[in-house]
Amino acid sequence: MQLFLLLLGIGLIFALMPSPDTGVQVNDKFMHTMAFFGYAILLEMASHRDFWRFQVPLLLSYGALIEVLQFFMPWRTFSLLDFAADACGLVLYWLLFRVILKVKAVA
Repeated sequence: MQLFLLLLGIGLIFALMPSPDTGVQVNDKFMHTMAFFGYAILLEMASHRDFWRFQVPLLLSYGALIEVLQFFMPWRTFSLLDFAADACGLVLYWLLFRVILKVKAVA
């Protein structure tokens, strides 16, 4: 659980920092999707609470918090598409692990 919380904190810091111009263009929505896919994996390992009733609302709340905070940062922007990409990462996790691979959560 500590690793999950640490990575949430690091993700929040990076989400609120000004975006550096590295010259490397990576699709922002892809990055959101993969980040929340990874968060879903980590939260599944850290907590055995229900995916749809606990984990999804928790992670979507985190994604919404980031977008709201970015609204107040002059160097960042609020984006519903970013939030939708976050949700896509959670659905991708569910489809891959729960539906296709049929991995059961440990109770």
